[in-house]
Amino acid sequence: MKIINHSTSHVLQLTTPIFPINCYIVKEENYCTLIDCSKSGTAKSIIQAVEETQLPLKYIILTHAHSDHTGDIQKISAHFPDAEVCIGKKEYIDSQNNVHNIRMPIEPKTLLSEGESIGSLLVRETPGHTNGSISLIDQRTHTAYVGDLLQSQGGLAISGDIRWLFPFPAMATVDKQLAIESVKQLCEKETLQYIFCGHGPVTIYSKESFARLITRAQKK
Repeated sequence: MKIINHSTSHVLQLTTPIFPINCYIVKEENYCTLIDCSKSGTAKSIIQAVEETQLPLKYIILTHAHSDHTGDIQKISAHFPDAEVCIGKKEYIDSQNNVHNIRMPIEPKTLLSEGESIGSLLVRETPGHTNGSISLIDQRTHTAYVGDLLQSQGGLAISGDIRWLFPFPAMATVDKQLAIESVKQLCEKETLQYIFCGHGPVTIYSKESFARLITRAQKK
């Protein structure tokens, strides 16, 4: 995996090179949090990256439970047995009912809901890609970790708005209109600076560019 250090936002971005799938290590003062677990086969690289921070892993948070985000969570959790596995409450319920290919390969310790905080990370429920998708807002740096609510690979797009250079997140989206509403609410509720998504590089937020993004998705 390639590791990109975004020092101004306290995060390490871990990405697979050919088919980009991101996960993130967010550093707090005394511990770190892993957001998403990439795909299967990446556990060794993720574990090594966490250990190189020299911070204990306190939380493993999934933005949603598709296989390219749950990855080797069982192996990672076994290596860091004190890390608390977290996922959105609605996503977990869907995983128990086999809704839309949602699979949770490990029992979470904590189910997250709108407005809760995990360290510096604020939980926002942002359905659309899946019914129970969540985003996490680092309130220190106005950074949003949005899973597949947005993609930047192949061109910035809201989930469900197909970018043919990288169409896969859109193809796995359950409700594009709901995703559009989630993006609108995120922009209204939060002061945003950086957007980190599940596929592609970091995006710098601007009100104008996201207004165009929403218009594009609404026209399709």
